[in-house]
Amino acid sequence: MNTIAERIKFAMKAKNKKQVDIVKDTGISKGAFSSYLSGQYNPKADKLELIANSLDVDLRWLYGENVPMQTVPQGNDTVLQYVFYNNTCSEYLLDDSNDMYIAMMTQYSALIPRFYVLVNRSGNEMHILPIFLREDSSEFYECPSDFFNSDRHTVFTKDFDTVQMVLETAVIYYYGIDTKNFEPKVTMLSYAQADDCFQISNDTHGFHVKAFEKEIEKEALYLKHHAL
Repeated sequence: MNTIAERIKFAMKAKNKKQVDIVKDTGISKGAFSSYLSGQYNPKADKLELIANSLDVDLRWLYGENVPMQTVPQGNDTVLQYVFYNNTCSEYLLDDSNDMYIAMMTQYSALIPRFYVLVNRSGNEMHILPIFLREDSSEFYECPSDFFNSDRHTVFTKDFDTVQMVLETAVIYYYGIDTKNFEPKVTMLSYAQADDCFQISNDTHGFHVKAFEKEIEKEALYLKHHAL
């Protein structure tokens, strides 16, 4: 993803914006914008700034610089800024299921694959498994507090329309690790409309993804081994 055209198209998909939306926001003609998307021409600086504003992305990122896609507040460079569900997942876990996604997030001045996501549309359920990276795996062992905050759950739910999830009846399973006893832990969350956030559910009848459970079992064993 090195060209301006590629980055514009990626941001459009991530933000669920169509060409007609950008044209309306910016006043750029449909023909000119089509030439930008095809890579035939690069937008001039003033036009690219209008496109960046329409997409709510960092102008420097559109230019190809190694900065987060969205502007990171000063002092919060490592704060999770955005999750985008990318359906180009060819992961071995579930044999390239059409319902498998990679969740990308802007962190450490780059767009990083952070979670495997399985969507069960018939049950309006989402299963989220962290991609454990050795240098910072511990950050994702516990269920993220964003889910329990009405102002932050959109980090994970803003792309629900893209994956055909309905927020009001959504159930989320987060596959993590209990850091007190180094055991696998699946947290079941249900959306509470009154509070506009997720709450932990004690329902024991939920469906767990076996392949995801195996991954957190392996991570738990790794933790136990290194804790000894």
